[in-house]
Amino acid sequence: MNVAYFLEDHIKRLEEVSSLIFEEKAYKNVWIRENSNRLANGLKSLGVEKGDRVVVSLPNSPEVIVAFQAIFRIGGIIAPIMFLMTPEVTEFILSDCEAKVFITSQDASDKIQKAMEMSSISHIIVLRGEEEGPRITPYEKLIQEQSGDFKIEEMDKDNVALLIYTAGTTGRPKGVMLTHGNLYHHSTATYNLWERDKPRRVLSCLPLAHMFGVTAMLIDQLNEHPESVFVLMSWFDPEEIFRLIEKYKTTGMGGVPTMFWVLLADPSIEKYDLSSMERCVVGAAPLPDELYKSFESKFNIEMIEAYGLSESCSAVACTRPDQVRKPGSAGTRVGEAILKIFDDDDNELPPGEPGEIVVSGPIVMKGYYKRPEETEEALRGGWLHTGDIGYLDEDGYLYITDRGKDMIIKGGENIFPSEVENVLLKHPLVAESAVIGIPDEKYGEEVMAFVVKKPGEEITEEEIISHCHNNYSKFKCPSRIKFVDNLPKSLVGKVLKKELRTMI
Repeated sequence: MNVAYFLEDHIKRLEEVSSLIFEEKAYKNVWIRENSNRLANGLKSLGVEKGDRVVVSLPNSPEVIVAFQAIFRIGGIIAPIMFLMTPEVTEFILSDCEAKVFITSQDASDKIQKAMEMSSISHIIVLRGEEEGPRITPYEKLIQEQSGDFKIEEMDKDNVALLIYTAGTTGRPKGVMLTHGNLYHHSTATYNLWERDKPRRVLSCLPLAHMFGVTAMLIDQLNEHPESVFVLMSWFDPEEIFRLIEKYKTTGMGGVPTMFWVLLADPSIEKYDLSSMERCVVGAAPLPDELYKSFESKFNIEMIEAYGLSESCSAVACTRPDQVRKPGSAGTRVGEAILKIFDDDDNELPPGEPGEIVVSGPIVMKGYYKRPEETEEALRGGWLHTGDIGYLDEDGYLYITDRGKDMIIKGGENIFPSEVENVLLKHPLVAESAVIGIPDEKYGEEVMAFVVKKPGEEITEEEIISHCHNNYSKFKCPSRIKFVDNLPKSLVGKVLKKELRTMI
């Protein structure tokens, strides 16, 4: 088993077809294979063997897809890092995963310098690089010198294929070990959620260093229709998204809630025809009711909420097109994933009762790299303990209440920030909101909200609090409001509540 066979099977099914579009240029599946083989041979010539870690830190481009394929073909382990990640975090991951080779861009000169200082890294491959030396090779020169043929290394389903680092919101990033079996089961199960008898023309601006983006890339290689295509963007750009939808008649895209809030507010929408779009999959953070209603009403595009995490290869729950959509729900389990809700003592809870979401099945990670104690804790009892809070209804639909670490306990009562945030977003002058717990002598914790006002609008703290009191339990409403110009976010748009706590 090797997920590199996804591309081989794609070529066998559809022969030579254009499967990727990037910056107005179409790339054929056979081009991707040939360049992957060339890079695989190049990596082998630099001493990369089965099980070696190769770090890739590049902006979205066809070369990232080639790199994934090449490393898989060797039987190596790919560790992707966001290209915009700081040099310090990049250095930590390079060291932590004991990378043998680092693939990056000439633009990342500060990161290249840090990598040069690390004796564990035998070689640095630089995209669009001109400098060449004992440990540095230009990407283009390397692949030009290699053969376009390569025999894929056979792998066991338990061999690690991907080492993807968590965002590290609670400390140092952890390397999530995902196997060829994990990726195979998750990709095929996710692909089978959607209709298979018509073209899938997917637009993606998600970073290919994030599990959400990696999933979209792998699923693309399972397409069975010759008119299916993967339209890849370098980064998120609202008007460019609208333009590409119109030009390439894309049918779907994935993103995080922040992206869709921005699309909803962008005035350039009026210039473009989005009628080809059928659905948008929203993940990585809960989908607020207000966003769902406003987006579907304005664009007439179905919004589908999915729930997942890196430790489970991304989505473990999603609403399929043939299912009844239940507002507020992330749908039912994906493929062979098993979902349950546990109490604090790891006892299963009945339908309707909130507790910790736990997952088992072939999509669950092998563990955290070099973190045996944290692996044992996360996978105790044979279940992946997500740390997220939710409940299942009688039909097996999953409802996400909140992240366990973000839950506020005020006077012994649990308050879920996402519920308060939904109330805040119902105010017509609120553009964004985020809620955290702050220390309180009387109740232990009190509720505080950070609010971004809509452009050009004015509103007071008292008006916001009054709005909350009129629409929610007074005890759970924020007692303090702080207006900010922007909420701190990760590179994929998730609100960083750890940073909010430094802004109190």
